[in-house]
Amino acid sequence: MKKIIVPLDFSETSLCALKTAITIANKLQADLSIVYVAQKEKYAKGYEQLDATSGQGITALLDKLLLEHRQEYYVAGGKMDYKVRTGIVYEEIIGQSKYDDAVMIVMGSHGVSGIMKSWIGGNAYRVLCTAQCPVLVIRPDMQYSERFNRVVVPVELSKASRYKIPAVGGVCKLFGAKATLIGVRRSGIRAIFNRITTSVHQVEKFLVSKGIEVEKTTVLSGSDVNEQFIEAIQLQDADLVMIDVTPSGLLTDRFRPFLITLVNSSKCPVMAIPIKEE
Repeated sequence: MKKIIVPLDFSETSLCALKTAITIANKLQADLSIVYVAQKEKYAKGYEQLDATSGQGITALLDKLLLEHRQEYYVAGGKMDYKVRTGIVYEEIIGQSKYDDAVMIVMGSHGVSGIMKSWIGGNAYRVLCTAQCPVLVIRPDMQYSERFNRVVVPVELSKASRYKIPAVGGVCKLFGAKATLIGVRRSGIRAIFNRITTSVHQVEKFLVSKGIEVEKTTVLSGSDVNEQFIEAIQLQDADLVMIDVTPSGLLTDRFRPFLITLVNSSKCPVMAIPIKEE
């Protein structure tokens, strides 16, 4: 059976991610596994006294958490469990996702480390950059329908941008969602604008051929294209943004201009689709 991984540290953000992960697991008919990596930090209300040095205490709290959410998970023959791991947080999350051959990781954008709200948490960033399966990132302040009725997709001229489209189609099919395609033009060259417009129309044609409704298409350009895209997400009342990432194991700056801006500023969850470089 398919499996979804949910990193959990008892922060408000991770508990929010768990709720959405259960909804997705029900839709996918997938097993759900919580991954806890022990830390000593600040926890959500009701979990303040968590003793990260006590394996028995952690197990009791995780058992309690499963009991609280058991009725929300209704996959016939499915399994909802947890794993307790020790080590570097993001490495343990990635390791567990590989071991379980997970189809998705659903996680909060910030954990219990107290990092500024204006910046994506270090562990979430590292998982986004290195995971080999799709990663859905959530903040508690995001407003969206867990039915994911509207999906926004940026379209660029890179191969990775095109290669994520089958995954986009799969998500839209699963939830019966409508897609909005937004061409992202980072060059002022007119020929680039024409190529972006053509790419957007090609993606639209592909999705329509799969029975998916494309609600709107547009092309954005200019030096502030990232900011324009964030505004467009809000105007479209989006429930999900799907973007491509090329995992390299290296935490390079090439991800920061777009991916991190999205996770920090988007009013709805962001799903990163890993695309292997050829």
